[in-house]
Amino acid sequence: MTSVAEVQALLRFLSQDAKVPVPLAMSKVKDLTEVSLTTAESLSKASLSTIQSSFPDEKLAKQILSAAKRVSKKRTSSSAPTAPSPAKRKKCAPPEPGQQLSPADFEISLALPTLEGPQPAIEDEINNTKVHTNRAPLVVAFVVQLLKHTMPSQPLSSRLSLAQAVMSIGAKSKALNLGIQSGKAAEDEGWGEGQPEIRVMGRELRVMRRWGYEWQHEPKKDHQGESIKQEDEDREKPLRPEITATQTSDIESQETIKGDPSTPLPAHHLDSRSRPTTSKDTEPPLWGLNLETLRSTSNTSALLPSSNNTYAANLPVYDPHAARNYLLRSFATAPTSSSQQSQGKSRSAAKEKQEKEHNLALLLRALDMVYASWIDVIGADELDRRAWGWYVRVRPAVESGPAGWGGKGDVMLKEVLELRR
Repeated sequence: MTSVAEVQALLRFLSQDAKVPVPLAMSKVKDLTEVSLTTAESLSKASLSTIQSSFPDEKLAKQILSAAKRVSKKRTSSSAPTAPSPAKRKKCAPPEPGQQLSPADFEISLALPTLEGPQPAIEDEINNTKVHTNRAPLVVAFVVQLLKHTMPSQPLSSRLSLAQAVMSIGAKSKALNLGIQSGKAAEDEGWGEGQPEIRVMGRELRVMRRWGYEWQHEPKKDHQGESIKQEDEDREKPLRPEITATQTSDIESQETIKGDPSTPLPAHHLDSRSRPTTSKDTEPPLWGLNLETLRSTSNTSALLPSSNNTYAANLPVYDPHAARNYLLRSFATAPTSSSQQSQGKSRSAAKEKQEKEHNLALLLRALDMVYASWIDVIGADELDRRAWGWYVRVRPAVESGPAGWGGKGDVMLKEVLELRR
């Protein structure tokens, strides 16, 4: 009889290594267990026709077989002691439009790159890495990791949504100050009044409480920033009852974030008037409200701020998948004299993508170690207050005024790590 652990391992392989959408993978587990195809090793030895008996689509079947062979080969070669170097992340297939996802599956689909390997080797690589980026994604990275320590009850989906809210509100304010945009910010016109408000990295955010979204917070990090990884914790959780996905609005940003209108978000419910008052430590999962989209919605009759503080239930929120995708593509390796000399040699898009994701993993680990070193000493509120100053110290240098809008520069990850206590 197949154990729960074996089923979970099979689901991890299908959804992350073979890139099979989670709902489809879950529906095929029974078929695969009946023919004893419960591991990557057993799938790698199966014929294509055997796999097609469960996955009729030939392209998908070949994809699964190829992934199984790749994983099996990697596991065989890694049975010997490995060199002290960080490993790349395992990716998750994004949800398809209209899919039904449990909260656990939804969080898995948002997994960010992580690093494996000896801590000294990882720190050495961080200290020797320089990334080329603009300021907006760096803000998002700072906030995503900050919230892991200041609001540990928030799942990754909420941290991404709130991080994007911080970045977008800051970008809007900057655009108005530089004269790139005119008028007022939505929050200055009263949009969002009556909705709950929290303060993150010096910004006041209007939020939506996701009542009924069952989630167990991440474990606290130790002072070295090492603990159970988010994606590993998610995999260990039992599957929740499925919930129907709903859509939210596109995402506003300084430069390149664009929401995917086909990306589903778990359904959420709001009735703050009938709920008990909450503190920052006991907040239910949150969405960051997109007030600019709320203001620009064409049929605003049900969405205008009113004296009784009521809104339509389906308010526009910042999409965590868009924030995640923005992070994944925003941290290129800074060019060096040697790399500039070899620019004539073309690099594959896949190689560049992999490099950016690895750089993001290094940045996130560095930030995690910084916050972990301070949280138990100064507390969540003071950590939140200091985080913006730390970001300013390491952010890329750009031209002043409108000429620097969206400009890119270099960030030494060593300088990030030096923020540790």
